[in-house]
Amino acid sequence: MISLERGNTKTTLSDINTMNLRRHRLWLMLCLSLAFTAMAESPGGKPVHIRLGAENSWPPYSDEQGLGISTNLVRAAFSRRGIEPSFYVQPYARVLHDLKAGKIDGGYNVTLQESTRHLYIFGREPLLVLKSYWYFQPGQHPDIKRLEDIPEGFRVGVIIDYEYGDAYEAVRSHFREIKVSQQAQLIRLLKQGRIDAALMFEQEAEYALNKLEIPIATLDKRFLSHRGGVYVAFSRKNPQARWLARELDKGLQALKESGEYAQLITVTPP
Repeated sequence: MISLERGNTKTTLSDINTMNLRRHRLWLMLCLSLAFTAMAESPGGKPVHIRLGAENSWPPYSDEQGLGISTNLVRAAFSRRGIEPSFYVQPYARVLHDLKAGKIDGGYNVTLQESTRHLYIFGREPLLVLKSYWYFQPGQHPDIKRLEDIPEGFRVGVIIDYEYGDAYEAVRSHFREIKVSQQAQLIRLLKQGRIDAALMFEQEAEYALNKLEIPIATLDKRFLSHRGGVYVAFSRKNPQARWLARELDKGLQALKESGEYAQLITVTPP
């Protein structure tokens, strides 16, 4: 056996090989550790599968099959964190009901406002930032140019349980709301004169008009109602809700940094 001596220390080649092997193992363990920290683990260290409610009537964000821009963003962001969502497609009102009851872990396309802030857990990153507008028939109610001009008892078409921002929430009790489940119904009611105005998000209105083969100019997009984010809302009955919100934030940030987010929010005409 060959040995090397330095001062009072004797080191054999076997010792050197052992030390090199230990260094190699430590390096390998460090690499593996870094790789795994890039992927999400639940606080309990188990693989993560979550249940999300997807509404069935808000194309191009989430259509009757739960497919659309929002669903694509949610799936891609959670995938970046090693989280696998299962989607349960149902009416938006049912999504909120099941979310409050803890039957699902989260639901998305929820507006963050005073009426929702205390009901659910939200992350910092919105899925999307959207604008909702007041839509009228062209030439009707020309004196109405802002929210403050709308008289009490005005017939306003809205989607069941949708949120339209704090400004509208503060005065919605003054109006006579006509609630329906689909955007196409709002458009038809407005064209038929059965409602005085409709509240709709810009892209969904354009998408619905295109699908109905109705020119966009048929309706008067009069003034802005609300500009804000729509989020994934997590159930307060899930003990991992805040952790899931943080993981989603990280996933969305990664999508934006890579450029994938910009690709996923592109709207494909019907």
